[in-house]
Amino acid sequence: MSRVKQLKSKNNQKLAFRKTQKKRNLNIAISLFIISLIIGTSGILSQCQKTSLVTPEQIEAEIIPKEGDSTAYGIPLSINNTQKFIEHYNSITLTSVQNSIMQDALQPLKAPCCDDNSMATCCCPCNLAKAVWGLARYLIAEKDYNTEQVKESVLQWLRLVYSNYYIIQELKNKGVDPGKYGLSHENACYVGECELQIVDRGCGGMRKLIQ
Repeated sequence: MSRVKQLKSKNNQKLAFRKTQKKRNLNIAISLFIISLIIGTSGILSQCQKTSLVTPEQIEAEIIPKEGDSTAYGIPLSINNTQKFIEHYNSITLTSVQNSIMQDALQPLKAPCCDDNSMATCCCPCNLAKAVWGLARYLIAEKDYNTEQVKESVLQWLRLVYSNYYIIQELKNKGVDPGKYGLSHENACYVGECELQIVDRGCGGMRKLIQ
């Protein structure tokens, strides 16, 4: 075979190899794309299924305690404890150190009646806020509770007496629109609901407790 024919043959072989390699790479790329698409679609569908399964009833069962449930501090949970806690607020005085514990415990918690404020201050001394502050004072002064214990105990009581708020927030956290279930939250003070009962998403009144 002449030198020219040999070179042509080698060039043809190289071209054929390159075409084959390009085709193989293209097939691999297409296969990887299809696999990633399938995995991504599966993940989206799985997430949608999880989201669609979340209901207020499920959230309630997971995070909302029941009337009469036991507590770490020995007083069974009850909306009827509200007046007792308000009395603790009026009668118990904390030291500066104890007050710091209370502030640190309540600062991370939103006031469910007006959640643009923390539970450490609320927007005003309504009866819901006084009850929380009274419970916190009692736990610190009488039970020697630390910051985390006060926070957990207060949140437990708030979830009982203001359950709808916490159900709505948890639905939002899970990517579910509460409106889908006819649930909504408005800050009580801004819509004239301060004088409603606490269980009716009010503040329990600003003076005498409305029960």
